[in-house]
Amino acid sequence: MLISGLSLIRNGVALGYPFVEAIRSVLPLVDEMVVVVAESEDGSREAVEAIGDPKIRIIDSIWHPRITPKASVLAQQTNLGLLSCRGDWIVYVQGNELFHERDLPQLRTLMTEHLDNPEVEGLLIERLVFYGDYQHFIRTYPDRFKYVVRAFKPWNGVYAITSAMTFSVFESYGERGRALRCVDSGVDMFRYGKLLTPEAMTWKLRNAPHKLRGSDASFEAGAYYRWIGRDCIRRYRGDHPAVMQERIANHPISLDLDDPRWRTQLTGKERRRLLESAFYRRFGLPRWRKGRYTLVGDFVRKDRSAEE
Repeated sequence: MLISGLSLIRNGVALGYPFVEAIRSVLPLVDEMVVVVAESEDGSREAVEAIGDPKIRIIDSIWHPRITPKASVLAQQTNLGLLSCRGDWIVYVQGNELFHERDLPQLRTLMTEHLDNPEVEGLLIERLVFYGDYQHFIRTYPDRFKYVVRAFKPWNGVYAITSAMTFSVFESYGERGRALRCVDSGVDMFRYGKLLTPEAMTWKLRNAPHKLRGSDASFEAGAYYRWIGRDCIRRYRGDHPAVMQERIANHPISLDLDDPRWRTQLTGKERRRLLESAFYRRFGLPRWRKGRYTLVGDFVRKDRSAEE
């Protein structure tokens, strides 16, 4: 069984993304690592090269300005790398996503078990999105309790769609794709896109194609207390991937759940998300919950003691 890793990055240094750590987090699992590096002005390509692992194969690319909608460039770039992967399975991480080293054996076991099972085309990973710093996370759907496909078999017409957050099967390369048939891996995806420094967050709001808010967009550290309501955030008591330890130690922001600057007046959407997430926490995500996958079997019940 050959396992390919796949990632993409552009201006990852300016964005403050842990893209080097993301690549390193999957290297022990994969036999090759394809990294699509678009033209960057901040040394992102050099940072990938500096990892120095012979498994890594860099594909240089350009983000064409005519691609619309803008967020679709992420799917286009992902597909560029996907077509260069040789594996029986592909493990995909974006520049702000990491796997914990403790979960890699579980992923390998599932890929081995389902390698020749035509009913299983991918593995589901649940999102765990950190907020402001590495000690707090968003406890409501879709930042928690939402599943994404991050490992899949590539040989049946699989392509990234929309903003590359998910994939579809285009059988016979037809025009209409269908969702992949997936089993729940029971594994979390550590996602670090909402704890950037004010400078990096401002850069992201102004430049990232899927977060473009206008050239005057800006962000300061205190905005974390207003951006999301206090009741939607929880203290995280678990551990992080080992490759993140240096970045965590040097993170300049530290939130306090008792800080009076927190926004306590929830929006109607936030109240609704809290109610449905409380249901999911107790009973699990219902099968009818819309997702870009077809569940094979049942969801895995997790120990959420670190989230209480």
